[in-house]
Amino acid sequence: MIFRNRWLLLCLLPGCALANESPVPYIERPEVRAWAEQVANEHGLSSERIQKLIAECQRQAQVIASAQRPAESKPWHWYRNIFLTSDRINRGRTYLRKHADLLREAERAYQVPPEVITAIIAAESNFGRNTGAHPVLDTLVTLGFDYSPRGEFFRQQLEQLFLLEREAGLDIQDLRGSWAGALGQAQFIPSSYRHFAVDGDQDGRRDLWDSPADIIFSIANYFKKHHWRPDEPVAELIHPENPDQVPLSKALLPDIPSERLAASGIMLQNPTAEPVAVHRFENSKSPEYWVGYHNFYVITRYNHSALYALMIHQLSQALKNASGL
Repeated sequence: MIFRNRWLLLCLLPGCALANESPVPYIERPEVRAWAEQVANEHGLSSERIQKLIAECQRQAQVIASAQRPAESKPWHWYRNIFLTSDRINRGRTYLRKHADLLREAERAYQVPPEVITAIIAAESNFGRNTGAHPVLDTLVTLGFDYSPRGEFFRQQLEQLFLLEREAGLDIQDLRGSWAGALGQAQFIPSSYRHFAVDGDQDGRRDLWDSPADIIFSIANYFKKHHWRPDEPVAELIHPENPDQVPLSKALLPDIPSERLAASGIMLQNPTAEPVAVHRFENSKSPEYWVGYHNFYVITRYNHSALYALMIHQLSQALKNASGL
């Protein structure tokens, strides 16, 4: 049987809703009510209030589409060109000069270089120009209960959002953020906001939108808590004669002994007794091979992507080379 009406075909697929059929409100779903009760009981929150807020949430189809097509799934040459632009680098250099005192103070306190902190702000929000327009509460409810691949993670972040509201005094109904529920110029997810945000200007609030001190110190604290090592290398470009013989990492964690690279004819500029990560990055013509050291892995704790870590490294180097700091 051949369907000539595509709309009819789509509506006959499992789970397809008709055009005049509305989705069941979240709060009418048993698993949502059970979740609200459990979170309220575990943390001494009001179940009635949680359910009232969720009852007002609308399904965000766009965030599910974004979750299915993250930028980190693109090839390196595409991804790099999004972030390593002359405009972003120039803004970064201006930021380094404008906030030089705060950045140096953060470096003294947390041992994280100014250019790395600045690169994070540049990449995450373009210095506050794009902190996200999605309603965070609706976003996390949608992803938590309608995006099964990572539903557990986003339900955890939804729980953390309610706890953050109690601790930080944020109005979670008004919060806007990324498609993944990340907040402010640093784009901290709620759990990161709770555990790593710092009151850098000591005004009694942890403001990741408008306080440069809070933003800078919070990012530096995040890196320190994830064991950033000062004055150690991040990554190194290698040029293997026989690329097919280069051992590649299976994940982000460094897992390749340096002697295995030596056996492949690769001698590192930064010799180490620790394992390293080896990643292949696709360019439009030929691939690049990069070795990632411990600090490369630390960057992936901010965003679990080797593409992201290499982009932050290259952006920070572009800023450092002309910052004068």
